[in-house]
Amino acid sequence: MTRSGADLPTRRIAADTVLIRQGEAGDCAWLIQSGELEVLLDGPDGPRRLGTVGTNAIVGEMALLDDGLRSATVRALTPVEAVELSRDTFRALRGRCLPLTSYLLESLVAAIRRSYGLSQPERQDGGAAIRSSNSFATVADRRMFRHGHSFFRQGDEGTAAYLIQSGSVGVRRDGTDLGVLGPGRIFGELALLANRPRAATVVALEATVCEIIRKDQFAKAIETMPPILRSLTRIYIEQLSGGRLLPHHAEPARTDSP
Repeated sequence: MTRSGADLPTRRIAADTVLIRQGEAGDCAWLIQSGELEVLLDGPDGPRRLGTVGTNAIVGEMALLDDGLRSATVRALTPVEAVELSRDTFRALRGRCLPLTSYLLESLVAAIRRSYGLSQPERQDGGAAIRSSNSFATVADRRMFRHGHSFFRQGDEGTAAYLIQSGSVGVRRDGTDLGVLGPGRIFGELALLANRPRAATVVALEATVCEIIRKDQFAKAIETMPPILRSLTRIYIEQLSGGRLLPHHAEPARTDSP
């Protein structure tokens, strides 16, 4: 074992080694420096390959970001060298984030787990630290919307996202109801961050109070994130907005500076 970055351990992993097993608890993640790994999702018909990852990718981080179980199995296809990132390291990185970006990361991880049909850990109603009732300097625009209000329609341009403070909204795509979101949930952020049209229509199901988060607020907040978390945010957005399911290469993510 060698050392890398801010005194972080580097592991050399033999081919065919199972680095992560789906359903287990996680205590560390890995930043891949060389080699290739496959990502497998267990199903009723056996494991299904989701894709492969290589240099500069990060694996195993979702269980550290939301304290959930491992979402997939990861196996080395070739000899791999990877920097080991402990749970404490990730907590320290999240501690350097603005409340908005920390909460956004958690929301993106939850959305990815849902997209794979995976169970999610219990989430407390979140977002309190970014609400205008706590800090007008963080999110300045809190409004109440009447029952039936259309926040946006599928295909619209994305200009703002919304954090629900009270009430609920319904999400609908191509005439199909996708679900109901309640207090503590963010919606509308993917079109904002991926620069794509709205993927669904969202309507208030009752009188609903939301924080309005503008596109420029998201962009500025993400640029303040530590590089590893900024890279992860962009990867998650790409996955959820219809890009590659799993990136072969992520944006280089340093471990020693913000």
